[in-house]
Amino acid sequence: MMHFLALLRRFRAAALVALAGIMALPAIVIAQDDNVSMSIEKHGQLTSDGAVIIMIQIACDPLPGTEDFQEALAGAGQPKTGAGAEGGIDGTVVCDGISHTYTARLSPFTDAVFKRGPADASASLLICNLVGDEQVCVDGATERRIIIRGPLVP
Repeated sequence: MMHFLALLRRFRAAALVALAGIMALPAIVIAQDDNVSMSIEKHGQLTSDGAVIIMIQIACDPLPGTEDFQEALAGAGQPKTGAGAEGGIDGTVVCDGISHTYTARLSPFTDAVFKRGPADASASLLICNLVGDEQVCVDGATERRIIIRGPLVP
């Protein structure tokens, strides 16, 4: 659990650094957190090489203006094995008011690999659009306990 908390702090720190960089711009940042809904599916899929695949549902309202950037991250930790992973969510997140499912394939950055059983997963999102000289941003984050299913990994 401690490893997962460290992972979560790292995600939050990265989001704060990104947000601080945005705020350093002459544009005005408007945060609209309640326009983003995120959830992680209960089951993750174990791969033969000890990685885990998680599915994340994201729904966000359309933003005005033109897209400036987005950062969509996911992570997982398994205290029992010591496995930990982080990475990006596959594809571009679409904000159109409809829930879309995205995949994150998380390969361990530790010496340990994921195994079947419980793990902790997290996901975060930061999207910013330009409206004239202003920057409009939304962000969201979620975490949950998941159950990893799949083949036995040595």
